[in-house]
Amino acid sequence: MAGREELIALAERIADAMPEMTRNEWMRWVQIATRHGLEKAVRHAEQLSNDVTMRPAVKRANQLITQAIRSHLFELKKLTPHDQQLVLGYVAWHLAIQTLRGSWRESGE
Repeated sequence: MAGREELIALAERIADAMPEMTRNEWMRWVQIATRHGLEKAVRHAEQLSNDVTMRPAVKRANQLITQAIRSHLFELKKLTPHDQQLVLGYVAWHLAIQTLRGSWRESGE
């Protein structure tokens, strides 16, 4: 079992690799990953990123997910399923924080 700090650091690296990602799109993908596993979920995201019927924002989100998870898949696969879920949840929190920081910057605070 990895330490909490290591899991959070991994989550931050994954989230930082997806600067345009919304928490909602991420959570949709996490549901698929939870049900079907990381590798199948990444393949699904890759298919959506190449689907001409998808809206550009959805295609881009799935492209970012594919790239970020593939680049960290080795690290994720070394974790227990429970720790993988923790990391995916920490990514969601990090994305929410990024969104809040962005809205604060836009408002001038």
